[in-house]
Amino acid sequence: MSPQSKAGLAREHFTRASGAFAAGDPVAGVMFLHLAAEAAVVALSELQGIATERQHWRKGQAATELHTRSILSTDLGPILELLNQARKDAGYEGEDPNFGDWTSEDLLNIVENAVQTAEKAVDTREVAP
Repeated sequence: MSPQSKAGLAREHFTRASGAFAAGDPVAGVMFLHLAAEAAVVALSELQGIATERQHWRKGQAATELHTRSILSTDLGPILELLNQARKDAGYEGEDPNFGDWTSEDLLNIVENAVQTAEKAVDTREVAP
């Protein structure tokens, strides 16, 4: 997939996540929030030449590298790990997602910033000669 389609996918997943949390469905919310964060990281990583190789841990490393390069203001590596574990707990164990010290609103804000960064990066690349 092209970076633009990953950025668009990140937006679609984020919209579903925020709607699910607003509707009181934290299981769907965490699943789509995790997907949105990963898609944003992949979109940005593709633009930066950082490998993600369809593996959660590689996406976490890529997220940290994007932060190190000052592309993302927040290191999403630990956030991806947290969301992935919360997704598993909710989906496989039937538990409510555990976000530790974070609230769903905190996580939505952080991931939305990453999605916006990916969208802007793709838009900028399309305009560049």
